[in-house]
Amino acid sequence: MLFDETMHMHVGYYEMNHDLEGIFLKVLNEDVWCLFYNDEEYEFKIPNKSAYPILEAFGCLVGMYFISDKELTLEKGTSLFYQFLIKIK
Repeated sequence: MLFDETMHMHVGYYEMNHDLEGIFLKVLNEDVWCLFYNDEEYEFKIPNKSAYPILEAFGCLVGMYFISDKELTLEKGTSLFYQFLIKIK
């Protein structure tokens, strides 16, 4: 899978004394965005981490979303990241 080096989005969760961040990378020439979370940088750890593909510079691939550039707003991205955190909690 190749990513568009010109398109990415940082998202975060900063409530309840947390400081967690993920990054969306856009798949090249596709309406697909991939969410990565590097649990080595944060206190919130992924259980069963081996179930997720890893991209060394970004962490675990925790979600793929078939969504256009216009649909992936910061609000939508933050919501998807929060849903991931709830799922693994």
